[in-house]
Amino acid sequence: MTKHILLVAGYEYHHGRTNIANICKRRANYLVHQNPSWQNNRAIKFTLFDVRFGRIDKGLIHNGTINWSLENDSFEAIDSRTHYDSDRHFIQANTNVISITDVYEYIQNIGIRNPNSILEFSILGHGWRGGPVLVNSYQRDAYQFTGSNASQRDPWDKDGRKKDTNITNMSNAKWFNFKNAFANDSYIWIWGCAASHLYKKVIQKVIRDSNFREKSYGTQLDSDIYHFSFTTSFANRYFAYDPLFFFRSQNAQSITNRTFTRSLREVKDFLIRGLSHTYAAQMAYNTTIKVYAALPGTGSDYEQGATSSRCVMVVPTNSSIYGYSFNQIVRFFKTFTPMQEDPERRGYAFYDPDVIKNWKR
Repeated sequence: MTKHILLVAGYEYHHGRTNIANICKRRANYLVHQNPSWQNNRAIKFTLFDVRFGRIDKGLIHNGTINWSLENDSFEAIDSRTHYDSDRHFIQANTNVISITDVYEYIQNIGIRNPNSILEFSILGHGWRGGPVLVNSYQRDAYQFTGSNASQRDPWDKDGRKKDTNITNMSNAKWFNFKNAFANDSYIWIWGCAASHLYKKVIQKVIRDSNFREKSYGTQLDSDIYHFSFTTSFANRYFAYDPLFFFRSQNAQSITNRTFTRSLREVKDFLIRGLSHTYAAQMAYNTTIKVYAALPGTGSDYEQGATSSRCVMVVPTNSSIYGYSFNQIVRFFKTFTPMQEDPERRGYAFYDPDVIKNWKR
């Protein structure tokens, strides 16, 4: 029976020069290298969705080398001059550029024809905590959180959204086929950033607090109290994201109170709420499949220092290599929440379906 590895290459919309499809192929090389039994296994099939060039390629292994060939080129290749505005936002129009929904449909078809066969589903490229970014598209007003069709996907939107696996966007039959496609030991990997100044700033303020620093790292108690002070601009932009933390009320209050104290328990709950509302957590919760993705407040970068033909992406945790590091953010999450690092130790987090389920109760 065929075993599938699905790789999705988003578009580098900032300048268009990085070919993320090549990084997907390096991921495929890495997997073959890590699995010696695959060296001549024709049952292993790689499928690569190349958003930039509007094509789907397939890869089969022969003598340890992956041979790639065209499977489908019916989609529209991206032309940055016509598909983007001056702010690098994808145009709001009905285009035939590859969408995340095209990938979902492909998975659903595997669930019909070849159930329990997907081993890895990886989306590489840009991202944010709300989902993988394939082209940097924006939902029209009606499909935004407060819009009249908020629960539905905008059919012109190409990027991943937390609502993708809700019943509004996948019927019961499609949902069954989607879940049925994955093997019992499968996993989903969202390789893009989850950068958010909100979570990064709160963690930084905690670890710089004298009450935190006077104890050995990890020995802090839930009852320990920390001091917070935020600027007006930060409050205007971020306080409404979590009224329970910033106002201690679901109803947003005046931002004039920007200096206050919170316990470590309140900080933990703030981070858990942030984790629970990510695309990765929602996907893990709905599918019960393991998901690996960046933590809120961290970013990803192209891997350096490994074998070039197998370099993929990482969350930088070594400033001597990358010139910057998210190590303090990753360490805080690993120490004070149930989140643990991905099995390849790339700085991503394991979104455990059982943990997420417990949080959402």
